[in-house]
Amino acid sequence: MIPHERAQFRRAMSRFRPGSRLFALLMLGLCASGRCMAAPEEIQVYLDEFAQPGTFGLDLHTNYVLSAEPGSVTRRMLRVTPELSYGINEQWEAAVYWLTSAGSLQGRGAPVMDGAKLRLKWRPRAPQQRYPWYWAANLVVGQLARRFYPDGTSGELKFIGVYQTGPWIVGANLNLDRALRSNPIQPATAEIDTKASYRLGPESDGESDGEGAVRIGLENYFFLGPLRSQGGPSTRTTSNFLVADFALRGWEFNIGVGKATGATPDKWLIKAIIGVPLK
Repeated sequence: MIPHERAQFRRAMSRFRPGSRLFALLMLGLCASGRCMAAPEEIQVYLDEFAQPGTFGLDLHTNYVLSAEPGSVTRRMLRVTPELSYGINEQWEAAVYWLTSAGSLQGRGAPVMDGAKLRLKWRPRAPQQRYPWYWAANLVVGQLARRFYPDGTSGELKFIGVYQTGPWIVGANLNLDRALRSNPIQPATAEIDTKASYRLGPESDGESDGEGAVRIGLENYFFLGPLRSQGGPSTRTTSNFLVADFALRGWEFNIGVGKATGATPDKWLIKAIIGVPLK
């Protein structure tokens, strides 16, 4: 750390009780070495999902670290993040997230709050059959627990691109992240996420999957690290997930298992995004 970062860190550490300072130190060490994946509470590649105008949606984002490097604070950590969304109109959608996590090395294994985020998504038009290309933009701001994110605040701008032809859907996200404060501890970072999936089963109306259809796909999360070179070892991280997307009695599921490599203590993870029917 440079001198002003050390001073900021000492002030932040003074707010923790002695029993929780060790955890904060470990988390800062992981993040300073580039070992914190962007938005680990939401392992998702955004496609063309959008709440209908005037309606609410509820998704549960969950993931569990099956294996990690010895001594890692994320080992056997479970993250559960409810996301409540609302369709403002055909072009705007808003959402709020509540971040929680539970692990053997924090809170005596009991779930703890990791903060909250607000999201605003915009698209120029709804996807239609005659338009194979779709794009949108997403803005997220958050107030996060310092044990989870040393700067306490976060901002993310996400650009979304999707192409669909026949049974194939291919999507890509560019994520730009920065703390919402002057002289942040963590630098601005970038991440590129991609997904390709193939539908197995019927097509209902030329625009959506039919009842009983399952999509099998691959998701890749490539954390590029700081936008400006910081020197030192590489902070790049790659995670690859084999995923299945399907609906069952009104519930929607994205289930996956993934392997992480690079500057991350996590090795194997499982994840599930569960869309809860509200009608």
